[in-house]
Amino acid sequence: MTTLYLVRHGEVHNPEGIIYGRLPGFGLSEAGRRQLAAAAELLAGEGPLAALYASPMQRAQESAAIIAARLGMAVETAEPLVETSIGGYQGRPFSDLPRPYITETPTHAGIECAASIRSRLLGWAEDASRRHPDARFVAVSHRDPIAVVLLHWQGKGLDELPGYPLAPGAVNRIEFGAGPARVTPLA
Repeated sequence: MTTLYLVRHGEVHNPEGIIYGRLPGFGLSEAGRRQLAAAAELLAGEGPLAALYASPMQRAQESAAIIAARLGMAVETAEPLVETSIGGYQGRPFSDLPRPYITETPTHAGIECAASIRSRLLGWAEDASRRHPDARFVAVSHRDPIAVVLLHWQGKGLDELPGYPLAPGAVNRIEFGAGPARVTPLA
């Protein structure tokens, strides 16, 4: 059985409360560092891990570095794990986002749709699973991409995305084997 641990990056230092999306310069807060230290401890108890991947965004890289330091691993950057593209909404208040802002197909100019998010993450997971057959590996990504793919693996609809429980530093275990993927929230 191949096992993927999907980790949401920790809380971001964002004193202005803006939509940071793919903007540079948004790293972890002190709380975010503590959240990832707890996630790293949890992962340390999950057995040997073959690889650690992370989105190229600063907050994901910092999160992965905390895990890497605890587990004695190197971090490999994986572009498909990047944050959802939200175009011109970056730098604006969250109240400016349309509701719902992530839709199944392209609806809002500049905002990546769920079909695109799902395609890139499922493709990455399939490729990584081939590279690590019958192994355990970790990926650090962002709330919406993780939630979109977890909803898919759980057979749930996109209508559950807004309230999907995925706190900063959350860890979900996904087991691939015969039959559908099995998702288990760990933290």
